[in-house]
Amino acid sequence: ISDTGTFTLDVTGNIILDADNSGSIHLKDNNVQYGSFYKSGNNLVQYNPISDGDIIFQGLDGASTINALILDMSDGGSATFNHDIKLADNGKLRLGAGSDLEMYHDGNSKITDVGAGNLEITTNGIIKLQKGDSEYMAQFNVDGAVQLYYDNAIKLATTSSGITVTGIVTTGGSSYQDGAITD
Repeated sequence: ISDTGTFTLDVTGNIILDADNSGSIHLKDNNVQYGSFYKSGNNLVQYNPISDGDIIFQGLDGASTINALILDMSDGGSATFNHDIKLADNGKLRLGAGSDLEMYHDGNSKITDVGAGNLEITTNGIIKLQKGDSEYMAQFNVDGAVQLYYDNAIKLATTSSGITVTGIVTTGGSSYQDGAITD
């Protein structure tokens, strides 16, 4: 085997690489190892021995080479996907060591929090609950009003001095509208 040029294996059957006793298959460039594959228990391990060296999955999208997935070893293996992460119905996105937070679709779209702490939504902008992108149900404005809607019309809003109600207020069988109380 010459070390100048290209080494080609062209066979009509399978090519088998067999490293017994949990041996590794090493990948080298100019005698410097840049990767290996090995068996650990029932797992196939792909290993990059270069400190902070990423593992990149590439492919062709049309005629362009894309990085479909990057595992960033300088950031604890953080994954960056080039596009969407798609899960089938009933497939769950599980977060936390004990799957404390789940997001999934089983006919209904659900966010389930079973952790010990609170479920918090934070933003520097506006939080909106709405039907599609046309009909508001609630809106929470940073440093401003909280607005509750009925059929896309504001019925209750907080203000700097209290609340504003549009319509009838009913409490314990009594109603209040426009300064008048009825029983």
